[in-house]
Amino acid sequence: MMRPITVPLMLVGLVCVSASAQVGATAETFTGMHRNESINGRPETATITDGKSFIRLTEKQYRTGQYRPAYETLPTRIVRRLPVQKDSKN
Repeated sequence: MMRPITVPLMLVGLVCVSASAQVGATAETFTGMHRNESINGRPETATITDGKSFIRLTEKQYRTGQYRPAYETLPTRIVRRLPVQKDSKN
């Protein structure tokens, strides 16, 4: 009877730890890795890390948080998707 109650409580604890890591991201502990190109009208984003976890922020959040290095100096990661080709067997 105790086992089903214990498992959900442990999962709730893990979710809270994850959320607090994102809220507690400070410029002293997190540094920028790269920025991501805008796709389909979405804002540009930057990925920051503390060496253990990664968080993706919008450009505005990155600039407001005063993370290092400066947003303009981050390398840009560009991801392109290839169009799907029809099978030539038809």
